[in-house]
Amino acid sequence: MKHLELRIDVSGAAGLGQQVEMAVSVFLPEPAAMPARPLAIFAAPGGGYNRRYYFLNIPGHEGYSEADYHVGRGIIYLAIDHVGFGDSTIPDLSKVSFQTLADTHDACVRQLARALEDGTLANGFPPVPGLFKVGMGQSFGAGVTILTQSRKGTFDAIIPAGKSAIHTCLPQPSAELFEFSRQRSQGVREGMGMSPHKITHEGIDYVYAFHWEDVPRDIIALDLEGGYPLRVTAPDFGSTTMPDCAIAMTSEGAMSEDAARITVPVLIANGERDTCPDPHAEPGAYNASPDVGTFIVPSMAHMHNFASTRQILWRRIGDWSLMLAAAV
Repeated sequence: MKHLELRIDVSGAAGLGQQVEMAVSVFLPEPAAMPARPLAIFAAPGGGYNRRYYFLNIPGHEGYSEADYHVGRGIIYLAIDHVGFGDSTIPDLSKVSFQTLADTHDACVRQLARALEDGTLANGFPPVPGLFKVGMGQSFGAGVTILTQSRKGTFDAIIPAGKSAIHTCLPQPSAELFEFSRQRSQGVREGMGMSPHKITHEGIDYVYAFHWEDVPRDIIALDLEGGYPLRVTAPDFGSTTMPDCAIAMTSEGAMSEDAARITVPVLIANGERDTCPDPHAEPGAYNASPDVGTFIVPSMAHMHNFASTRQILWRRIGDWSLMLAAAV
């Protein structure tokens, strides 16, 4: 496996009047292990996290790298920090809109895919013409993936994980807390000036929402010790920043119009305890897609890659993507 760290200039797409770069981690399989039609998964992280969520390196723990898992199956894997996240450019976060996120993610993915197809991304890695491109995201990253596909047509298939196209709501341990959580973002829309710092987080049980009961205590402590969702400090896989529009993305109907415009296959992935209150209703939001599936992983909460059952999800992501690539 070859691992590259890149910065992709998306200044033109961003339209923010400044240089804007996106940080990308690329994982390349042995060329001989690739399928007949090469496949790449472009992974986008959730709010409060960065691209290292997809290749976790946690002291004292093994087997938490989704990138390693997919590369072992011959899949090209790319993890991307959004504009305003992680190691990517952090502009004025109030100016990063849904359209900014879609335009910059599309520009980044297209540059990477073009370099892969013509063999210029990495020395010694062959051209991969006809690359099958799967856009995958978790939580906020799933929202960015939905926006990007709807508005730019970037991918051949998408996997929104832990994100409702109807109304994203954090699961809570009681009906009263769930209703409080659900109401927090009601009516919030882009441009209203409602940032993650202005919405209340008091009383929300993030541990319950994010981590199943069997997640090791030291991993939970590492994830949350710097604060969440407003991180004062961040672990290696975290981000202290996110665009203001993150709150609008969780409001009822925020994703509905974009989801309804998507015409490629969709795999909706959720944990048993996750942010889609009715996961079986989600396929109806993608009514222009010819192929919509839903997959619910047992003993998994919202932060999928910390769960003991994470490889069940990874296997389905890989199997589904390889099946589609082979069928085209």
